[in-house]
Amino acid sequence: MAHTRHDAPQLPLPFPATRRQRLEHGARRAGDLAAAALHLLVRWVLRIALPLVCAAAVLQAFPYHATVQGVPFEVQGSLFSRPGLSADTTLGSWEFPTVSGVPFGVHISPEDVDVLALTKLAGGDVPSFVQRLQADLTDQAPTIIGWLVAEFLLGLAVGLAIAAAVNMSVRYLRGWPRRAGELRRRFRQAATAALVVLAVAAYGALSYNPNWVRESRLTGTLAAAQLFPSELSAYYSQQSKAFDVLGSVVGIQAALQAQIEDAQTPETALQIMVISDMHLAANYPLVARYAANYGVDLIVNAGDESAFGTAAELTSAYLDAVEALTSTTPMLWIAGNHDSPATAQVMSGIPGVTVLGTKTTLGGGGYQVTAGVVDAFGLTIAGLSDPRVYGAAGPWGADDASVVEPLQRETVRTAVGPPEEDAAATSSTRSSAASAAPSSSAAAPTGDVPAEAPPIDLFAIHEPVAAEELREVLPDRVRQTVSGHVHAQNDSADVQAGDATIDLVEGSTGAGGLDNLVRGTERPPIEFSIESVAADCQFTRVVRFSIASAAPTLGGAPEDVTTPQAFGDDVTASTLYFRPQDVAPDRVCGPELGVGPEEPWPGS
Repeated sequence: MAHTRHDAPQLPLPFPATRRQRLEHGARRAGDLAAAALHLLVRWVLRIALPLVCAAAVLQAFPYHATVQGVPFEVQGSLFSRPGLSADTTLGSWEFPTVSGVPFGVHISPEDVDVLALTKLAGGDVPSFVQRLQADLTDQAPTIIGWLVAEFLLGLAVGLAIAAAVNMSVRYLRGWPRRAGELRRRFRQAATAALVVLAVAAYGALSYNPNWVRESRLTGTLAAAQLFPSELSAYYSQQSKAFDVLGSVVGIQAALQAQIEDAQTPETALQIMVISDMHLAANYPLVARYAANYGVDLIVNAGDESAFGTAAELTSAYLDAVEALTSTTPMLWIAGNHDSPATAQVMSGIPGVTVLGTKTTLGGGGYQVTAGVVDAFGLTIAGLSDPRVYGAAGPWGADDASVVEPLQRETVRTAVGPPEEDAAATSSTRSSAASAAPSSSAAAPTGDVPAEAPPIDLFAIHEPVAAEELREVLPDRVRQTVSGHVHAQNDSADVQAGDATIDLVEGSTGAGGLDNLVRGTERPPIEFSIESVAADCQFTRVVRFSIASAAPTLGGAPEDVTTPQAFGDDVTASTLYFRPQDVAPDRVCGPELGVGPEEPWPGS
């Protein structure tokens, strides 16, 4: 009888026998796969990053130098750091950031400009000089483009070569054998890189924005000069001839801006200045200067005039500054969450100020607001105040978004929406908003609100979330909403929606005031905007100013603060041109139409 030897060699099993061995085996496999994936990732990151870094370095190191109409300048390309087109001077920068979706930039900077020579070249005829400048630059454009493209491709090639050298060096140091078909591999990698470049170029062509000139941003003294254009000639006649360069550069920029407007924008018939969140700041003289220089016809104030909502805060000196402005430029005003009914009453007593809607105290300690409508220079403008007051009890003084948002939404629906019995059936979310809002406010009589609200050209409301609800409650009835409260202007990309409606969120023209001290946040910049309206009532463009808080305001000596140099590099002026909106063809707007009386919202 045969016996089997237990110590005879056994064939290994294709998988671990025990659970522990299986777990260890799985962990080793996972580790091997992770290491391989990491190795592949590092390798491809090296292959992609090195060419891009080298391309960016070559673009930075070798700008194109040329002379246009006697002005020497350089053209420099950039990757990622500063996309779009910009023209730099020692006085500031003029930027066009939305040329295409590719993060590639072209920057033009003058070199060693003789300021007196530049002034002489312009010869007093700035428009003609600008035309010659453009023509000369256009003639050199193919050469400049070829130079930048060649630099970019050269940088990519150098980066690919470095990546390949690094890869081969690592293989050599590790003692790995040379792979078969190494040249074929490198050729395939180069071909792949070429395909990627072509794909990026195709994306750039597809994402090219033909209206890139319609959104621009000015910085530095160039932007500050926009605040005080009428002061330039008087200022420079009293200063050193070296300052003539600012007049020339600003004149050139203004002429180029005028060409953009002449080519793509109807003539302006009316100008509206938008301010918000003054918070008792002594900035009304600055607002008045701006309004006078730009021929502002109307001011829309989105609220938060005071800090704590008391009438005593609005001192005689402060009210005198407001009245000095509104004696020449009418203002439409709504109450913010820092404005009580007493604040609204004081503002309504200032000549030239029209308070839109009402804000009253309820018996339970809350507040009720209604909307108002006015015809101003041919535009139908409405306004609704914030239902809260700073320091009030319960939800009327709350800052918690979970309380404030339902209150804001319900307030909008109560003030301008359909009757309550219809509103209850429109959305299940309204029930939660109604329960969060105070019962006395939600139950306030709404009257027989018509199913079709009047079409509104501009609706002023303090909270951006209320503006959002307004567009939902009145779909296709509001062409533009204006709000404030958040002490920051909204991004240019968010100003006009795909349906051409406009949502303008203004920053704090009072730079936050005491409110920011209470919040414990840094002082924001002084911000305000100017909108242009065409004779057919189209909103055509908006220029948005932002002045750093460190800049002086008009509270000191006039000679120190009435020039662009008082602000220097602290100012940014962004220009955004609007797409046409849906406006009736027979509309007419203009300052000769005046401002009518304020009327309550229909049915309120």
